[in-house]
Amino acid sequence: MKLRGNCFEVSSLRAGFSLSAIAAAFAMVPSALHALPANGTPAPPLHLTQLLQAPEAARATWPALRGKVVVLEFWATWCGPCVAAVSHLNRLARSLDPAKVLFLSIDDEDPKVVQTFLTKRKMEGWVGIDTTGAVFKRYGVTVRPTTIVVDPRGHIAQIAGPDTLNSADLLAVAAGKTVKLVSPPSAMVAAAVASSPAAPAVKPLFEISLSNAAPGEQTWMSTTSTGTDLHGADAEWLLTYAYNVSSDRLLFAAPKPDGRYDLHTEFGAADPAVTTPMLQAAVAAGLHFDIRRKTVTRSVYVLKATEAAQKLLTPTASTRGSETALNQGKLSLVNSAMADLASSLEDWTDTPVIDETGILTKFDAELQFSTKDLDALNSNLREHLGVELHREERPVEMIEINVPAPVPPRTVTISVGAPGTM
Repeated sequence: MKLRGNCFEVSSLRAGFSLSAIAAAFAMVPSALHALPANGTPAPPLHLTQLLQAPEAARATWPALRGKVVVLEFWATWCGPCVAAVSHLNRLARSLDPAKVLFLSIDDEDPKVVQTFLTKRKMEGWVGIDTTGAVFKRYGVTVRPTTIVVDPRGHIAQIAGPDTLNSADLLAVAAGKTVKLVSPPSAMVAAAVASSPAAPAVKPLFEISLSNAAPGEQTWMSTTSTGTDLHGADAEWLLTYAYNVSSDRLLFAAPKPDGRYDLHTEFGAADPAVTTPMLQAAVAAGLHFDIRRKTVTRSVYVLKATEAAQKLLTPTASTRGSETALNQGKLSLVNSAMADLASSLEDWTDTPVIDETGILTKFDAELQFSTKDLDALNSNLREHLGVELHREERPVEMIEINVPAPVPPRTVTISVGAPGTM
């Protein structure tokens, strides 16, 4: 899975950021998730400030909702992964009997912001407003999106990421069965999305730390507005993150190292023109790589717009957050640019993609690719976005990695503090 921008990703990650930052093996995000309610316990009260898209006499209380499975979706208009999950949740809601399963999406933003969003992006089910933040606190939700399924008795059935939900499991919960919903680490890491207004203050101007990962550590990533942590990353992942390129632009002059590494970055408000070279230097020094940029002529795809592009592109509904997520041929774009689409197509085709559409507006889109065949890809792209790929020969800048004789990786730490803070 891969996400770019403000939110999340778990393998073949790339640093845009959000390659994407996100979604729920809760054990993988220990500090944020201890306060979540336990399975089998009574669901905390809701007490919402306002209820949208519900019948006039509807009440969001557990006695009133008894007998229904309730899917609580904690989200925000600024959260890219949350917006990307709307399509999946809508399809689920339309496929299920509302008398058995109710979808209730809860946001803590100003009601006017949410209402404006709903004019741009339809959401099935009820939408609850929690302007005091009390419901988020009662449920221990610090990561978005977080999905909590409540059974017909009003007890917590499971906590998951929205993409892991399916109609069969929800109907099983409605029938009183125990269902284990599992979310991949990528799903909840998106929680600490970069555009979150609760991002903590940072004292260092910037900080970079690279070390060996613990034996057997899983590969996952978390990101905030000020930094990123890669866990159990291989050399290829570190390089794609540090140089913001796809793996097809890496030229290894020798076999890649087998090790796994942890990388911590805390950049705060530091200028990327300063931090990016330092990050690249830290990765090169830690892995003993000799890295150079090299231009080679290659067969590439050039992304170009057709006359239908401006009519087909859907203006983004997200208020701030963005996400580009490519997983098994399904591409979700939220508040994304054509450069993000080009990067995703490059990852999918394993071929460099150059954006020459000239389109600068941000948009939302969802595509499913069943094949890497150029004709099939172009048919899909033309129909939904009004763009197409052209095969051409172009000079492409590559990252050439020379690996000297094997040397144990070094731990590297770079920390620069603001005046008076260190």
